[in-house]
Amino acid sequence: MIDNIIKALIGLLVVVVLLGGGLISWMLITDRQTLGEGSEAVAAAPTLTTEPTQEIVVPDATIPGDSTTESGAAPAPVVELLPSSTPIPTSTPVPATNTPVPTETPPATATPLPPTATRIPPTAPPPPPATATPVPPSPTPQPQIGINGLIASSFFIQDRAVLAVNQEVWFEFTVTNQVGGEVPYNALGVMPKKDGVDRKEWYQQSYGGANSTIKPSGLSWEDRIKLPEAGNYTLRLVICFDGIDACLNGNGTFHTLSQEIPVTIN
Repeated sequence: MIDNIIKALIGLLVVVVLLGGGLISWMLITDRQTLGEGSEAVAAAPTLTTEPTQEIVVPDATIPGDSTTESGAAPAPVVELLPSSTPIPTSTPVPATNTPVPTETPPATATPLPPTATRIPPTAPPPPPATATPVPPSPTPQPQIGINGLIASSFFIQDRAVLAVNQEVWFEFTVTNQVGGEVPYNALGVMPKKDGVDRKEWYQQSYGGANSTIKPSGLSWEDRIKLPEAGNYTLRLVICFDGIDACLNGNGTFHTLSQEIPVTIN
């Protein structure tokens, strides 16, 4: 029995092999005809002007035993046009915006600060300079006083005089000669008087000497006297005829030629 089964299987295998060989031959013939007609169909197809696409040929399913159409030719393959891969969108450039350049802020001007140090006045102001006692701008007319034809037609204290101890007390005088000729004399100057007493030791010699004379035209001069003590004084113009030595050492006689002018020495 087993032998019969093996023989049956071998016979079945032979039939299958024979049937398989015939089926393969038929499929090869069918494929050749299909390829020939397909090339003509593809050649007759219009040229596509659209963007290139990927062609995928999907052959019709071949059913064994029905390999031809009614006309006897194999059906043409179906061409399916698939869209090409969508291009990757390019990034749209973002327009660069102009960043405004910051304007330069002008530097703040420095506000001047008031000085911190306050000037301190001196504790003791310096003493004011000694001022001259106002005197008349022009000499006051005086009574005519004189000797030997000589008188002081003008005698006064100048504005620049400083009425202070050991300061310059400036005076000015004019002696008029009424004789018409030369008048000899030995000393001519200013005699100070303090508290009613002549102070011959402070006498100021302005003009004179041995054989001195007053010319007919007279004599005009200015000079100064310094008084060493403060107090009330009078000043007058005097002249001496007793010799220069006697006049200067106080032994001569001084004759007054002008009025006395009061002054106060500070």
